[in-house]
Amino acid sequence: MGRKEDIISAVFSMLIGVMLIVMKGQVVSIAITVFAVIVLISAVIDLFHKLTNSAIVKGVLGVCILIFGWVFVSVALYLLAAAIIIMGLLRLVNMHKFLPEDMTYEQKLFAYARPALTVLAGVCLLFNQGGAVNWVFILTGVLLVAEGVLDVADALKSNKGQGGTALSIIDADKDE
Repeated sequence: MGRKEDIISAVFSMLIGVMLIVMKGQVVSIAITVFAVIVLISAVIDLFHKLTNSAIVKGVLGVCILIFGWVFVSVALYLLAAAIIIMGLLRLVNMHKFLPEDMTYEQKLFAYARPALTVLAGVCLLFNQGGAVNWVFILTGVLLVAEGVLDVADALKSNKGQGGTALSIIDADKDE
């Protein structure tokens, strides 16, 4: 990827990050709606191509997603929470079985902390889906913004070594 593409990608990453921070859980609603509309448009296209059975299935699926979208998300979040809790518990059991006996108290504390935090995260997701989802989106948004800023800084820094400015990056990419 050229420097111009790196900067565009970084800016896009920052925009998505800001959107996740500002909109939080609303992003899921928007994504569900967009997905349902895409499925419905696909159904209409199938209908024009005289693929009636496919159009009917896609149309029903699209309407179901529009109407019951949050039910699907909620079920998926419950399943995810259960999987996270089980994974954390299995790690705790394995830690207990396979940790060396000669570890110090601090080492054992740090070894057990990660699976215990995994179980705690699963419990939080299980009982507070809205709040947990919001925090996940905020954290993801912050990480995307930070990554975008670092990518822009890196692209500009690599260009400074060549004696250029941010605008000359775009001009140089036109010449390539």
